[in-house]
Parts: sequence; structure tokens; C-alpha cells
Amino acid sequence: DPAWDGFRRRFIENAQAGYPVERELVLEAQGLLQEHAKDLAVDELAAYGASPGMQNFFTGCNAPPGLAASLPQRPFCLYGVVAALWLVAQSGHPDQQDLLGHANFLLGSTMRHTLDFMESSGWPLSSLDVHANLQRPDDEFRLPAQVRREYSVVVDAGVHSHKQARQQGHRNVHAPIRIVVWEIGVHASLSAEPLQMWARFVPRAEIAHRNLVRDQYPQWLPDRCATLYSHPRLQCDSIEDEISALFRRRIPHSATSKDPVERIDDFAQEFAAVARDQLHDVDVFLCTVAYLCLLVDKLRFPVLGYFGHPLLFMVPRTDEVRRMFWKRFVTMAASASVGFAVSDPFLQMQYEYQVGTPQLPVIRTHALYTDATHMPMRANEVLVLDRPHECVLMCILQRLLPEAASFSSGSSSSGGRYRGDLPRQESGEGADEWPLHEGRLRAASSPAYPYRFITRALTDRRFSTFAQFRAVLIWPYDMDLITFYEFYSMAVPIFMPSHLSKYLFQQDHMFYDGRWEARRSSAGERTLWPEDAKSSPFNETSLDAVRLTAGYSDYFRFPAVQHFNSIPELLKNLPSTDFFAVAQSMVRYNQDSLVKSANAWRALLRRSTGWDAELLEL
Repeated sequence: DPAWDGFRRRFIENAQAGYPVERELVLEAQGLLQEHAKDLAVDELAAYGASPGMQNFFTGCNAPPGLAASLPQRPFCLYGVVAALWLVAQSGHPDQQDLLGHANFLLGSTMRHTLDFMESSGWPLSSLDVHANLQRPDDEFRLPAQVRREYSVVVDAGVHSHKQARQQGHRNVHAPIRIVVWEIGVHASLSAEPLQMWARFVPRAEIAHRNLVRDQYPQWLPDRCATLYSHPRLQCDSIEDEISALFRRRIPHSATSKDPVERIDDFAQEFAAVARDQLHDVDVFLCTVAYLCLLVDKLRFPVLGYFGHPLLFMVPRTDEVRRMFWKRFVTMAASASVGFAVSDPFLQMQYEYQVGTPQLPVIRTHALYTDATHMPMRANEVLVLDRPHECVLMCILQRLLPEAASFSSGSSSSGGRYRGDLPRQESGEGADEWPLHEGRLRAASSPAYPYRFITRALTDRRFSTFAQFRAVLIWPYDMDLITFYEFYSMAVPIFMPSHLSKYLFQQDHMFYDGRWEARRSSAGERTLWPEDAKSSPFNETSLDAVRLTAGYSDYFRFPAVQHFNSIPELLKNLPSTDFFAVAQSMVRYNQDSLVKSANAWRALLRRSTGWDAELLEL
């Protein structure tokens, strides 16, 4: 479109001059906005209220080249419209906040910002420039250079230390034993972590476990039972009885919902009554949802907790219930027969922020149940793990590949023989030249570019298959996805965005916000979350909060994770990546941290059970 091309050229010249307010350019932006006014309005009948222009952008991006040219409407210049709105707002327009708010809407604020790849476009702006001025309306309007300085993700992995579980115990047991574990949680991968670690690193013990909640996440994992509990000293649990029926009735949507569990004490009484005749066989309870630990609080059994959810996950949203829970949780955490840990420093920080001491130790997730190691047989393919509701990621990759291909054709790989310069693989998924599903593109490739991108939906979803890809591209939708740890455990090179806009999530975590008024901090120790921070660590949309919380995410702490600021930067860097060096660095870190984690899991088991160090090989 000549009008938009001309505007972009003049806008870039304005940016190079430092974004001075130019009256003619502002008038040009206003004229373009008026011309396309019908395309900008909310469509109440469309999904998420998407405007006609947003719908046009989605359709045009995902359409095959031949079909795109025949669409009834010209392609909508979504990012140009956002730039025009920002420019008019920057000029001092009296409706500045409304203009920025509408720009945010057009980038997909009602649909988890899945249209926002503006940092990968040719416009000298990103969504951070919109958010930064929306969130501080009383401050002077901030220009992109200032926004970049303030909201770049720079992490020093040594800044945030975390504790490992301490070794405690008193009761002597010298004979090999059978440990019966009853697990209460809704995330099967999370509960599989300690079970796999004990099976592998407490060799004198046989682990017999039972999942009291039968329906658990992730539903997409094929043959979940055999995958997660594949170790010879573990076995799948298929028991269906009054206990499993109770949990189905009390948590009916356990695999898909985060609905609060009501009347936890009544639930606990029902559980104690139903399970009474079987409790004598139980050695340890394992809970992976902190609130569900209260079900066994009064049974006087050893309890281990491994938490990968916010502390208030599944807790009713009333002040009275939350105060009760916080007090009981802290009391349990300090008990000699209870051992609690969290899966990552991000959660450690959030738990401490809410209840203070005792600060829970971190035990890294190793996901050994994947039982797979990186072997890039699909050397020319990159797996893409996209976000829920993703709609234009793959088509934007596809549209940017031709330009990237011309650049990469002259580049050379530093990966040597490990790069695997093999012929492009003609897998069954590649038969469709433009694979669409519900209007969304699911693969991207260009004849001159060395790698083809495909989504998980085009695979059999098995870890053994995932390990065959050259690399994985992860677009996060939470700060501590277990998927990240699964791929890191397999030493599959991981590429992730570093642009802060890609860490503004919409997971409704402010529902879990709040602080216990009776919390205490360790004397003389600095809290993990800065006391002078103005935002809560649960605020997923605040740039000031997310800039800090990103520093606690293992996405930016683990070595050898490859980061990119935009899709063009990703496409430029991929062909020159030394994949062998990246994978080797991941393997070394896995080996070093595995020793620490194994010791921590044995120590936590000893703390709660009192079994001696010799049995647990501490």
C-alpha cells in the first residue's frame, strides 16, 4: 500500500531524528486513522471483540500466497495503525490514553496479545512503547530509547540464591524398604518428578505410589501413565475405589480447571473416613498443590510437598479462608514431619513474598521421565511450541523467511559436523504445502532457508520424537513452564524471546495476589522481592513488575538458552548457531545440578520420615 509505505518511511526518518513532534507527520497519521476508522472499531459479534482490521490481519497472514492476493479486502496494516495511534498520542493529543488503549486492543489485549509481534516488524516501535506510557499516565511521555533502557531483560544468575533442603532425621532403618506414597495433585508431570528421583537415587527403596486424583494435566501427553512412571522401580496406578470417586466429586474438572476447592475441612473429614482402612499402608503423602496439603494436615503422617503452582492456587477467594490457609501452611512448613519445596526461584520468591519465613528450598525440575536425549535426526527441522490461542506466529515466520533465506545463504555454520547439513526431510507432515488448521498455519519453510518450522500439533507428541529436532522454539505463556525443563533435560537447544513484551501474560495471577499480615522475615536477611517495589510479583501486565519477575525465571538463569529480541534476529542467528556447543553446555549443567537435586530429594525424604542417612545414601 503506497500510503502506508510512505508513512512508514517518514516515520522511520522521524525515529532516526529522535521522534520530534512533526505536525505534518501527525496530520498524516490522523488521516490514515480516519480513513481506516471502520477497521479499528470493536466488533461485538466477533471472537474477543476483534475489529474487522484484526480479523483481516489474521486471515491475510495465514492465507496461502495465491489466495492472499484474491482476498476481497486489501491486507490490513495492523502495525502501521498502532504506530499511527502512538504517534498521535505522543504529539500531546487530549485523548492520549484512549489512543494508547486502543493500540493495545489492536495488538490483541483481549486475546492474550497473540497478534503482537510488532518488535519483529519494520516499524521502529514495539508494544512496550504502548504499555510503558499506558501504565504511567502521569509521567512524561517516554520514547522508545528510554523504554528499551528501562525494560530490557538483563539477568545476573548469581543475584538470586536459593536454599537446598537440609538433612535431618533420627530413626534408624537398615533394611531395604518399600515406600508407599499417596499423591494429591492435578499436574501429573509435577508429581512424577520426586517419584522418578527417588526411584533412581534411593536404590535401596522400592516406590509404590497412588494418584488419588485420577484425572490430571497434561491431557495432550500420549500414554501418560507409561511415560511418566516408566522406571523399573515405579508402576502405574489404576485403582478406582471410593477414594478416587471422592476426589472426582470434589474436584470434578481436575485436569482442566483451576476452580477453588470449597470447604477444605469437610473434604478432609470425608477423605479420612473413606481412607481409614487403607491408611495403615501409607508411608508418605506427596502433595503438589499447597492447599490440598491441608487434606492430610491432621492425619499425622509424613508429608512432602513439591509445588509448581502459586501458593493460592485452588484456594477460595475470601480473606477469611486465605488467612486460615496461610497460618496452617506456615505451621506445616515448620513441622519436623513435613518437607516442602518449590520447583523454581520464581515460585520461591512469590511464596516468601506472601508468607515470609520459612523460605522454601528450590529443587530444580529434571523431568527424567522423558527418557530421551537429543539426537537430531530431523536435523533441518525446528519444533515450535506456541502459546494457547496462538494465531499468527507461524504465518509471520513464513512471511519473514524469504528475506532471512537471502541472508542465511551466505552464512556458514560454526557447528561443524553436528549441524547436520542433511537433505530436507520429507516427513508425512510435509505433504501439505500450506498446512492450515482452523485457519491457522502450522508449518513454515522456504526453499533457500536451512530450517523448517513445525508446531507440536504436527507430531505424535512423544518425547522421543521431540528429541529428534534440531532445536525447539518456546513461546512462553507463564514464567515457569514445565515444558522448558523437559526440553532442557533432553539437551535440545532452546530458543526463547527476550523482548519483555513476550512475558506480559494473562494467566489471571492477580487472583493469587495477597500477603499474610502475620508474615515474618528472617532477621538481617534481604527479602527476595524488593521491599521498595511498587508492584506485586503477581502483576503479569505491569512492566515494572515483569521486569523484576523475569530475573527469577530459569528461562534467563539456565546456561546456554538462546535468546532473540525479534523473529528476524532468530532467523538470522539460527544458521550460525553452534548446536553442539549449546547441547554440551546444557548436558554439563544437567549433570552438575542433578547431583544437588538428588541429594536434596533424599534429604527432604529423610526430614519428613526420619529414616537414616545410610538407607537414603546421603
